[in-house]
Amino acid sequence: MKRLVFAAAAACLVAGCGLTLPPVSGIPAPADVADRVTLDEQGAIGVELAYKGLRIALEVATDAGLIRGERAVQVAALDNRAYQLVTATRAAYRAGNAQGYATAVQEARAVIDQALNALRGR
Repeated sequence: MKRLVFAAAAACLVAGCGLTLPPVSGIPAPADVADRVTLDEQGAIGVELAYKGLRIALEVATDAGLIRGERAVQVAALDNRAYQLVTATRAAYRAGNAQGYATAVQEARAVIDQALNALRGR
């Protein structure tokens, strides 16, 4: 019986007869989900672009001979940590792990900032 009702409702929806299904509680509206996904994508894109900028700055500074000794070790460690966090951001986003994603984005931004400051000698 349930299959028959579902099939009839589906056929009516496809035919455009104006039947609307009642909202299901606990399930967000598609627009709400799309808005959240867009915000998540923006966070990941921001982290990716910030890391790309860091890598370019590191390459230019290294090629120019501006990073040496202890500073080079410090910047390399921060670069490695930033890369790990960018990878964690990607993995959490793909897995739909909201808490892990938010943490990875926040930590990645902080480490990228630290690396850029170390690059400037701060």
